[in-house]
Amino acid sequence: MIGPVDVQRWQAAAVPWWVTKVGLVGGWVAAFYLAASAGEAPCTTAHPCMPDPVFSLAVVPLLATPLLLLFGRVLTGCAMGVLFGVLDLALDGSAAANVAFVLHAGACALVAAWTFRSRADQHDAAGAALVSLPDLPPQRGVLRVVAVLLVLFGFLTFVQYSLINDEIAQHVAKASRVDAEVVEVKNASEVWVELPDRQRTAFQPLAADTYHVGDEVPVLSDGTWVQMANEPEDVTWWLTLGGAAVFLAIVLAARERRRRSLWNGPVKAIRLQVHPLGPRRILLRHGRDDIATVATLADLGLEEPLYHDTEQFGRVWRGEEDPPVRLDPPEVLVAGEWHHGGQVALLVEGEVVATSTLSRVRPRHTVHSAHLPGEPVTTGTAVELPHAVWPGDRRRAEGVALLLGAAGALVALKEYPDLIVLGLIGVQCVLSAVTRFQPMLRLDHDAVVLYTGVFTYRVPWEQVHGVRRSGPQLMLAFGPHGDVLTTPHLPDRQAGEKLMWARARSSIAEPRGRKVTRKLNVSVFAGAAYAALVLFI
Repeated sequence: MIGPVDVQRWQAAAVPWWVTKVGLVGGWVAAFYLAASAGEAPCTTAHPCMPDPVFSLAVVPLLATPLLLLFGRVLTGCAMGVLFGVLDLALDGSAAANVAFVLHAGACALVAAWTFRSRADQHDAAGAALVSLPDLPPQRGVLRVVAVLLVLFGFLTFVQYSLINDEIAQHVAKASRVDAEVVEVKNASEVWVELPDRQRTAFQPLAADTYHVGDEVPVLSDGTWVQMANEPEDVTWWLTLGGAAVFLAIVLAARERRRRSLWNGPVKAIRLQVHPLGPRRILLRHGRDDIATVATLADLGLEEPLYHDTEQFGRVWRGEEDPPVRLDPPEVLVAGEWHHGGQVALLVEGEVVATSTLSRVRPRHTVHSAHLPGEPVTTGTAVELPHAVWPGDRRRAEGVALLLGAAGALVALKEYPDLIVLGLIGVQCVLSAVTRFQPMLRLDHDAVVLYTGVFTYRVPWEQVHGVRRSGPQLMLAFGPHGDVLTTPHLPDRQAGEKLMWARARSSIAEPRGRKVTRKLNVSVFAGAAYAALVLFI
């Protein structure tokens, strides 16, 4: 190992993931909700709601903040949070919004300072070995092309905004001011008015529920072109779209620049073990400690497959054959910015094989090895097919409680329509409730059906390798790649044995070459129907 590296110190120095993805993102949601729910002055003739081009550009850092934080761009996300807090204080007259976003900006600034300190500590804990990357940096790739296209798209949107805005200004200069009568209000969002010349037109004002049939509305009319005097047409969304495109181009260009800067001088390097997690992701280990994961554009082919074929994997999974002896994992030299989110280059035999970003190790990053989980399940009691394993009474009681919660959220939302969060809670309750009234597992004559929260898997028996039991859960291996699904707590303790009996029964028949199928669970459609009901209310 090139090092030494203080693994425990390196891991302890990192900012916990929940600080950004839960704390800051949750704070942004709370600030946005407070700003949106704050009572604003209605649009009147004396105080019209005029479009604000500067604030439309400020929407870009507003929306970029949670997205960047969720995707691990901590410093950029914090910078956008601080920037919008300053802009909101300067441009927004709402005191509630000012307080909410200034507090969020302060939290972003603290996390940014913590992140800077964390990265410095991780850099120190990663040892003192330095290397210079060989040859020249790779040619500028697709990111540069995408960045150029985004800048061009942003420029075109700015031109489009200028053209539309000039056209509106010309109409306003020629228009005459008249009073129109409200003749209809549709769906509490659309207001139809009639001009003195009997011409009718529709508007979608910010507060359509404040208009009533018979009210007079001042409008600007230039032939067939009509516009409300107190709410002029707002086309500044073109500026928001263009600003977002340019901002994304800057982010991509900055990432490319960081990657190429690895060749500017000596960079810190550590030799680590490599464990493939999939065709495009590998786990980096130092001894027995997990360090980080990196995503690559292609399989690097650093490790020989553990099993010769799928049949051997199935025999090992069922306990019919001893697991193969695992050789020492391959090693790579990882050089670059040694902290979470840092740009690194992977070197094998002195050549750079990939560049990537150091990411955190997640619980889902499990390494499939010769050490198999649980104990294999053998053939057991015969059952009459089809046979379903249903949830127990406790889960059904939970389902009833969740449905009552969804109904309560719907009633509360009708009384307090501004509390959109109630609708989101109701959707989650419906999704969780439906799964508690479905079979957890079904054994058919030709396949086993697994019901999960989002998908329903139908696995033909010839594709099932076997079942292993780990505590109250079953792990079913299937498919040509040895995919594994873990069931929830099954109330039937003999479910694994019954499944293996049904598999053994089906092996008598000739294989038909059927494939594993996956479709959306009915719970997703129930949640979508509930969401549509929320929007209708």
